[in-house]
Amino acid sequence: MNRKAVVAVVVALIALVGGYLVFKHAHSGPAVTATIRVSVTPPEQLDFVVAKANSTFFKYLMFKKTGIKAAAQHLVVKPMPGSGLLEATIGVMTSDEGKKYTDNFVATLQDACEKQAQVALAPGSVP
Repeated sequence: MNRKAVVAVVVALIALVGGYLVFKHAHSGPAVTATIRVSVTPPEQLDFVVAKANSTFFKYLMFKKTGIKAAAQHLVVKPMPGSGLLEATIGVMTSDEGKKYTDNFVATLQDACEKQAQVALAPGSVP
């Protein structure tokens, strides 16, 4: 192999590795995770409330109230077995966004559930 070809291959490898490292760092996951625990009354409506919280419409409502885009929310909502509680975790970029999301979560969820269930912030929530 001639010298120019070897240099070209080495430069290409360095560019690929450098590009990978820059791309990986630029698209890292959320920096802050907030955990929100919500009590649901009546407990029989827990699955209904979880479905509402996982819906695209709910994420849209949260975007309208908080300004955090639905794609950037990284929202995971799941029921806590054996209780009338659900746990939501939200990954956001700053603690201010986490607090803003936590502050608006319960009110927005209550609006989405209308009169079928009552929701309230439960102890153990971490903004």
